[in-house]
Amino acid sequence: MFTSKEDLKLNYGIDMEIGKFFVDRKIPENNLYWENRYLYITPMPGYLFIPLYTDLQFRLGLSKSELLSEGHIVLMEQIMHSIAKQEFHSIPMEQHVKECIEITKPVCKNVLLLEELTAYFFKGELVKGDISFGSSLKALNRVDTYLFTLCYFDFDDELKKQLIDAWHACMTFYLITDDLDDIKKDFEDNEDNAIIEAGLDEKGAKRVEWYMHQSYDTMNKINPVFANRMDYSWQQINVAEIIQQYLKSVN
Repeated sequence: MFTSKEDLKLNYGIDMEIGKFFVDRKIPENNLYWENRYLYITPMPGYLFIPLYTDLQFRLGLSKSELLSEGHIVLMEQIMHSIAKQEFHSIPMEQHVKECIEITKPVCKNVLLLEELTAYFFKGELVKGDISFGSSLKALNRVDTYLFTLCYFDFDDELKKQLIDAWHACMTFYLITDDLDDIKKDFEDNEDNAIIEAGLDEKGAKRVEWYMHQSYDTMNKINPVFANRMDYSWQQINVAEIIQQYLKSVN
């Protein structure tokens, strides 16, 4: 299904120039993430998040020309290719992270961030100062290697925190939504799932809801249009009820 720059603007608040850039971009060759795809952006979370997060970065202060530069976009596409390789189980996570580091090094303008991300992925250092690089729910961290794309830019710690918080707010929404739909399948396939990890009980439901509210609060300060979509979606969801329905189905 085709997604236009107007769709991205009206439904997600995405800057028209950013939306047009991604809608018009050609599929990268020999890239597993876009394999068998005919459009660069489709109305699916796995593709929508790219212009959405780019817009968040722009709103927070990064240069639009740098964000849409060929150097940054090619880095992002190479990271996505490696993400797809890991997701489809052709390479283990450790190798995927090493690939991301090697892809990033030649264009890195933020050596400190690269070091911090390396420590996050290899040493499990979730928090550095007041910056949370990852969530205590590991299932919510499963696409965090995309953060290597931030190394293309130079910025201070204040903006670093805002950019990383915005990333987690965006992905928490998509990952929790996906995990609520896939509890049974993920349990049977032994796949990462934030709902299962949080605990299939009232305490676990409240923990998931806390992340839901946090993601909304963060997003509402940056992109109220998308935050409104999140709020509407969250209001249709009763986490405890979904957990109970799942438990009944397996007992």
